[in-house]
Amino acid sequence: MKVKQLQLQNYGRFDDLTMEFAPNGGTKGNVTIIVGNNGAGKSQILQALATGFSWFVGGIKDESNGLDIDENLIKNNSDETQITFDVDFGEYDYRNHAGMLGISRWNIVKIRGGKIGKFSNYHKELKKVIKNYRYAFTNNDNLSFPLIVFYTIKRSGMAQFINQNSPLKDQLKGYDYALDYGVDFNAFFDWLKELEDIENADIVNEIRKQKGDDYLYLLNNFKELNQLFEELNQQIKGEKDEEVLELLRESRADLIEQMTGMEMEISKGLQLKIDSMQSDYVNINAKTIRLAIERFTDFRNIRIERKGTPKMVVEKDGEKLDVNQLSQGEKSLLALVGDIARRLAILNPSLDNPLQGEGVVLIDEVDLHLHPKWQQNLIDKLTKTFPNVQFILTTHSPHIVSDNPDVLVYILDNGELRQYHNAYGEDVNTLLNGVFGVSERTPEIAEKFKMIGDYIGDKQLDNAKNLIDELSQILPKNHTHLLRTQLTWAKAKLDQSKEV
Repeated sequence: MKVKQLQLQNYGRFDDLTMEFAPNGGTKGNVTIIVGNNGAGKSQILQALATGFSWFVGGIKDESNGLDIDENLIKNNSDETQITFDVDFGEYDYRNHAGMLGISRWNIVKIRGGKIGKFSNYHKELKKVIKNYRYAFTNNDNLSFPLIVFYTIKRSGMAQFINQNSPLKDQLKGYDYALDYGVDFNAFFDWLKELEDIENADIVNEIRKQKGDDYLYLLNNFKELNQLFEELNQQIKGEKDEEVLELLRESRADLIEQMTGMEMEISKGLQLKIDSMQSDYVNINAKTIRLAIERFTDFRNIRIERKGTPKMVVEKDGEKLDVNQLSQGEKSLLALVGDIARRLAILNPSLDNPLQGEGVVLIDEVDLHLHPKWQQNLIDKLTKTFPNVQFILTTHSPHIVSDNPDVLVYILDNGELRQYHNAYGEDVNTLLNGVFGVSERTPEIAEKFKMIGDYIGDKQLDNAKNLIDELSQILPKNHTHLLRTQLTWAKAKLDQSKEV
């Protein structure tokens, strides 16, 4: 599933905005990035997408309606707003026959109270898609569903405790709180704890059952051997002849060895079964999130410790740490990646690797709390860890924008959208100026350097020297641009002296 196009009419800051998303004709990757000043409307685009997808999620779960558009989002001087979506649901195994659902369009309308508008809701194609999914799910409990989730800037970083009564086995719980604008990551930690609880409980129950079955097996099948064993004991107690006594003792020893060997064989088989259970369960579930987290971070062996209050721990550089000992950026990334992996695992129970699941992930300010080093390869890690997920992101970071060659970058300014080409590999200063509209230096310092350049160009070298001396008093001695400017001035001075 992929979003192809979004149209906003009289919505928020937008009169009439049409926006396409990667992958498209010019971009092969699955990542679209939106940049712009605070208040430019980046979050409103993500909110509109979340509102649209909520109608799909609501219909799938219980045939309910999705989120309503907030009346405050109707553009000033307008009485109505409309959001229109084109979503490609792609290939689909409907009634066990491969087919195509293709691109479906639906729209959502909001009209001010008491007003009459010209827009109207259209959900016919969406309802058909929902009906197909629900029919297929009725006939196949292991049907894969697309991931849909929106992470706002309100996303929390880490749970302070683990909820001990939070069952998360149901497949459609992969959609719980996915589009509520303030996703609670505690569910990720609850889910991991439940995985381990189920794993441990299944093993204990199997041991109890197997031991009980084996005990009955021994009683039923060794009844005659037990009788013989008792008879041998009685004969040994009453026998006086040493030769006969020795034969009886040898027979009893052979019998004990035979029964012990059978018990050991049963015990060995039980252990093999337990090992198999552990391997299968971890491979399908917990291994999914552990693999995702290890790809993103330096953390290893993420798990729940139950001594006292349950808590999540990880190993970092060989040291065991409570997750609440991690930095805010580490916790934020751990929770984000863990929650995506958790939802994919729940929604795709039949996949050998749930990280291959499809879907759409919306993340507002994806660089939130992240060190620039982590920002630099974030897109690459997202696309490699979740290769079939479409990501639509907003950011204030030039490192995010230049991270990958196959991303679609939009610049949003005063309600207008324009595409920025070839951001991959650009240096930070170029992106700050060209994409984010930010000077690479403090405006006052930048203005002085500009004046120096103008003075040198006009051969007013004394004025230029005065400004250079002024900057030398307030900037570091090894300031790169200041050193270059001093060399430029010296060359101009030399050229001027040759002219005399």
